[in-house]
Amino acid sequence: MFKIGSAQQYPTPRICSVAVNSVGFLWLLMVCTGILFFVGCKQPNDPVTPDTPAQTEDPAKTDNPTQTEDTVQPDMPTQPDTPEQPDTPAQPDTLDQIDTAVPSEQPAMIELTGVSALHDYLDTLPGNTEDTPYRIKVNGIDLEKTTTSGDTLRALYDALSRYVALDLSGCTGDKLPNVTTDTAPAKAYLVSLILPATVSTIAVNAFSGCTALTSVNMPQVTTIIHGAFSNLPKLRSVYMPEVQIIETGKDPSKGVFYKCTALTSVSMPKLTSLGDYAFYGCTDLRSITLGPVPPVLEGANVFKNAKPLSAIYVPAAAVTGYATTDKANWTSDLKEKVQALP
Repeated sequence: MFKIGSAQQYPTPRICSVAVNSVGFLWLLMVCTGILFFVGCKQPNDPVTPDTPAQTEDPAKTDNPTQTEDTVQPDMPTQPDTPEQPDTPAQPDTLDQIDTAVPSEQPAMIELTGVSALHDYLDTLPGNTEDTPYRIKVNGIDLEKTTTSGDTLRALYDALSRYVALDLSGCTGDKLPNVTTDTAPAKAYLVSLILPATVSTIAVNAFSGCTALTSVNMPQVTTIIHGAFSNLPKLRSVYMPEVQIIETGKDPSKGVFYKCTALTSVSMPKLTSLGDYAFYGCTDLRSITLGPVPPVLEGANVFKNAKPLSAIYVPAAAVTGYATTDKANWTSDLKEKVQALP
């Protein structure tokens, strides 16, 4: 009994120590696991702080003052209130622009004296077009003068090297000399013309071949010789309030206004004699204005091939006189076109 009892008492402390040791080991294991867990939890948190893109996203959602300024920047198009920029394109007056703008920017009228001055002045100017002629008034030329070296009108034409609107009202001369197209090619630069009040006669071919000529002012001209304005495709306006005689051409090409295809209307209130072929081939002539007495028509071809002519305007008191005139070449067709001035 004693052995058995003593034998049963020895194992008790060992079992207890083993149990104690097991508990300690388990506790230690739990502590280590806890430490490891704590350390492990802290490590993923460390990258979270650099991962503050979450913060970058938040400011995008939150009303950040910087972004409020950015939203003001869309209003910066208001800041380009650069209507001053349209002024800047106008401001760059580059040399090229100045050159091309010379015709419109130069003074309204340049005044010169003599043919040489005209020649020298035009040589200093840039080339231009018919639409941008230089406006020039030339004084002191005797347009009737003829010398052994030639006439003044020819010299005037030869001085032209740019397109010009020419005012010769400050010149003198009674009868313009004959100048043919072949001998004065520079006529093509004449775009418009004002003649002096002294000129009463326009000679043969004086302006024939001035292919750019659009208007002529002849305030005191009384006589125009055949061919004076023939073949002027751009002539639109002719002012001749004192003209009495338009001479007869020897053939259609010698008509005073032969083939002036842009001429639409002409006023000749003092006309007494209208030469044959005068308006031959004026394919856009719509109307003419005449005085109280029907002029003599020097042939049957005065208005040949001037088909659009639809009105011959006369003073109201003269309509009956035109309708009953027995002057030659006043056909019934022409009489039907006569009507009172509007």
